[in-house]
Amino acid sequence: MKADIVIYNIGQLVTFMEGPLARVSEDNAVIVRDAGVAIRDGKIVAVGRSSDIKSRFEGSKINADKRLVTPGLIDPHTHLVFYGSREDEFEDKLRGVSYSEILARGGGIYRTVTATREANVNDLLKRVLSVARLMLSHGTTTIEVKSGYALDLEGEAKMLYVARKLEELLPLKVIPTLLAHVPPLVYKENIQEYVNYFTNAIIPEIANRKLALYIDVFCDKGAFSLNDSKIILEAGLRAGLRARIHADQIEYIGCSKLVEKLNLDSLDHLEKMPEENSRLIAERGAVATLLPTSIMSMLEQSRPPVRALREAKTIIAIGSDYNPNNMTPLQQTVIDISPYILGLTPLEALAAATINAAKSLNISHEVGAIKENYTADIIIWEIENYKWLGYTWGYNKVLKVIAKGRIAYSRE
Repeated sequence: MKADIVIYNIGQLVTFMEGPLARVSEDNAVIVRDAGVAIRDGKIVAVGRSSDIKSRFEGSKINADKRLVTPGLIDPHTHLVFYGSREDEFEDKLRGVSYSEILARGGGIYRTVTATREANVNDLLKRVLSVARLMLSHGTTTIEVKSGYALDLEGEAKMLYVARKLEELLPLKVIPTLLAHVPPLVYKENIQEYVNYFTNAIIPEIANRKLALYIDVFCDKGAFSLNDSKIILEAGLRAGLRARIHADQIEYIGCSKLVEKLNLDSLDHLEKMPEENSRLIAERGAVATLLPTSIMSMLEQSRPPVRALREAKTIIAIGSDYNPNNMTPLQQTVIDISPYILGLTPLEALAAATINAAKSLNISHEVGAIKENYTADIIIWEIENYKWLGYTWGYNKVLKVIAKGRIAYSRE
C-alpha cells in the first residue's frame, strides 16, 4: 500500500488511545516498543509493529533508530499575538512589586495594549511567525491563540486575523480565541459601559467575521468581576462561540464556580482555587488547564490544587501561557518543569500536553493521539523513552517534527 511517510524502528511509541484521561498511568496509556506508523494525505493510516508497517507500506521511510515517538504537543493557552516587551517589569517583580500594582499604574497588560495597537499587521505577523517557528521546532503542532491586547473591535480583529493567517503560513493547527482581558483605563470609572461595548459590539462582529472559535475572559481582581465575566461568557455562547475562562489566578473571587452555570470547556490558571471546586470541574466534564511557567513568571508561591484535582478525577491539561509577562513559548519546557512545579509525573505531563490539551480545545477527536484517522502530528525525540521528559531539560530534545503529515522540522 502507498503511504507518504513510513516511520519504523520506533523504540517506544507513547500515545493515549482511550481519549482524554483523568487518571494517567502506564495501565491506560498505550506504550508500544518496536512500533511503526504510516501516514497518507496528512492522516495516520496505520499503527503497528515496525516490521509489519515497513513491509505493508511504500513511501518515504524514516528510521526512528529506537527513539521515543509521541503525538505532537498541543498548547491550549497562549497570548501569541502581541508587540513589544516588558523585561524591566521582571526586575520590578524581583524587587517585590506585585503584578496587581504594576497593572494599577498602567503597566503590564496596558503597556502591551499600547504597543500592539500601534503595530500594523505585518509587524505583528513577522514577530508571530518567528515565535511560532520556534514552537514548531520544539514539538508544538497545535496552538490556541488569544486576542486581548487591543481591547477595541478593530484591534482585536487585527490580532485574530494574524492568528488565522498563521495557519495558512505554517503547518500548525490554530485555535483563535477572543479574550476580554482587562477593561481599558478610560473605562476605569464605568466598567459596565465597556462590558456593554464588548458584549454588544465586539463579540457579535468577531463571531460574524468567523475570526474566533472561543470566548475567554480574565476573571480576577484587577480584571473583570464575577458577574461581568458571566455576562461576557454568556454573550459569547449566544454568538456561537465555545467558552473558557482565566480563573482564580491572582485572588479567589469565585470565578471557578462559574463552571456550575456555564458550559465551559476549560478553566485556566487556578492557583487560588479552593480544593472543593475541583469536584465541580470534574462533574461538568471541563478541563483544568494549569500553567506552570506562569506560576514561575509571577514569582507565585501558590499552586493549583493538583492532588484535589486528581482525586476528583478532573482532566488536567497544561499550557505555556506565553505572553509579555511570561516569555516562555515552548510546550516542551512546560512538560519538563511540570513535575517540579505541579508534581505531575512525566507520563501525566505528556498526556496533559497532548490528548488532555486537545480536550481543553474540543479537538480530542482529531489530534492529540497517534491513532488511525487522526491528523499526523508526530514527534520523533532524541531520547529513548518518556521517562527522560523532565528528567533532563534546558535544551531541545526533539529530533524531527511531522505536522499535518509533512516534515516540518528536522535536525538530521
